[in-house]
Amino acid sequence: MSSFRSIMSIVMAFVLVFCASYFHKMPTTSAWFYDSGVIDSGDSFIFGDLSVDTLFTSKSEITFDGATKLADPEEILFDEVINVNEILVNNSGTIPARIYAEVKNTGNGKGLRWFFYDDAMLVDGSVKKTIESVLPELTDEALYEYDFGADSNSGKYFVINPGEIRTLKIATWIEYDFVEAELKNGATLDGYNVEISLIATQDVDGALER
Repeated sequence: MSSFRSIMSIVMAFVLVFCASYFHKMPTTSAWFYDSGVIDSGDSFIFGDLSVDTLFTSKSEITFDGATKLADPEEILFDEVINVNEILVNNSGTIPARIYAEVKNTGNGKGLRWFFYDDAMLVDGSVKKTIESVLPELTDEALYEYDFGADSNSGKYFVINPGEIRTLKIATWIEYDFVEAELKNGATLDGYNVEISLIATQDVDGALER
């Protein structure tokens, strides 16, 4: 019996050393988390605790009523021609999570732009005024940094706490300068194939890898 205990002690010591070494070598962004899965249902994004980035993707074909110019101070119909996607986000886990967004134009349409926000950000109920309030200037470069960050692996995010359910929104529009010639020739702004993604990460800098 004593020899059996000695053998088991040696085995347990080896297992403890192995486990300690394994967790020590894991990325710091995944050491304390487990993956409880994700359910994508319609326009709802439900996720649990995270070991890796968890992704919600929605694909659709969008027809825009018109093009617009974000930087034009005289543009008063911006909010009339944008398209808004709403996604209900539900953190069913036990830890806070960051939610980032990404929009891809998977078709041939030109000039697609997007903005990630929620209703708490709205200025006078206007997406245009909200964009003006958060961007240092109304340029493609400033909008890109808002969406993706200076390093292309960050950008605007929302922290969703455990048990919290919140509606996040993505506005898309078409910049007129990119489609001016087509519109003057009678083309319409239909058939924009758009892929919208929300990415749930741990609530730490550097957790996102696009």
